[in-house]
Amino acid sequence: MTLRQLELFVAVAETGSFSRGAEKVLLTQSTVSQHVAALESEFGTPLLDRTTKGIYPTAAGQLFLQHARRILNERDVLNQAMESLHGLDRATLNMGASNIPANYLLPCFLPVLRRRYPGITLNVTIGDSREVLDTLSAGQVEVAIAGGHVDPELFNAKPLLKDHLVMIVGPDHPLAAAGTVSLADLKKQVFIVREDGSGTYQALQKAFLKADIEPDSFQVAARLGSNEAVRRAVAAGLGCAFVSDLSIQSNLHRGELVKVDVAGLTIERQLWLVSLRERTPSPAAVAVSELLLQNGELDASLRQCRTF
Repeated sequence: MTLRQLELFVAVAETGSFSRGAEKVLLTQSTVSQHVAALESEFGTPLLDRTTKGIYPTAAGQLFLQHARRILNERDVLNQAMESLHGLDRATLNMGASNIPANYLLPCFLPVLRRRYPGITLNVTIGDSREVLDTLSAGQVEVAIAGGHVDPELFNAKPLLKDHLVMIVGPDHPLAAAGTVSLADLKKQVFIVREDGSGTYQALQKAFLKADIEPDSFQVAARLGSNEAVRRAVAAGLGCAFVSDLSIQSNLHRGELVKVDVAGLTIERQLWLVSLRERTPSPAAVAVSELLLQNGELDASLRQCRTF
């Protein structure tokens, strides 16, 4: 087994095709097939199911893929560590971020990163909090920003930022002029919510249960996979929603949304900077993490973004 064979296997498994995998690694299809067959022979088990609809990892292949990704990422860490002897003038960091930090925190942070470490390039994978932690666990990214529950046995998690959730309605909604509503008023409304895996939805459920409100007692018109989709649905008049305060500043300024206070209900969630416990961080990961955790820098960049 060689690192090159691991690269070829990962390329085929991720593309679902020998031909596309071969294109990705700039080899012929027959060469890639031979290397994958050699791996299967070495381990004495099929790693890929070859079907008319595509190539799929077997159970053994899924396990192999998980460890292959980690090994290849550790190789990248080693390369970056050696490059760091000459400074961080050429480094790439694979990073994961859930929707809110990806769309409203990282864009504000990038100018700070560029000024401090102009040689670091971020490759950011975006998903809900659960998906982002899955990519981190699989070794596809080295560090992540996510909300929701973080398994302390698997991950190192450092508090990064408190994110407040607020209730919004469209400008023509009956509650738009109310200013403040009661908890009892909420049960009369139609809501748009995020999907179950999002940190926003997890924080909302936790806050409702703490206030002795059954989350399933609300009428839900839609479950949408992005904060942008939720905001657009509310602005169009579909109903109410709880969203990150970070995400709505420009919408409030333009009059597209109205923020409504809920008496007796405060919802906040912790955004975490997360890394895998068993993984040694690269110099780029260390530099970016330390810069993110300097709250003065992060707060200043967020304040500047809120002015737009």
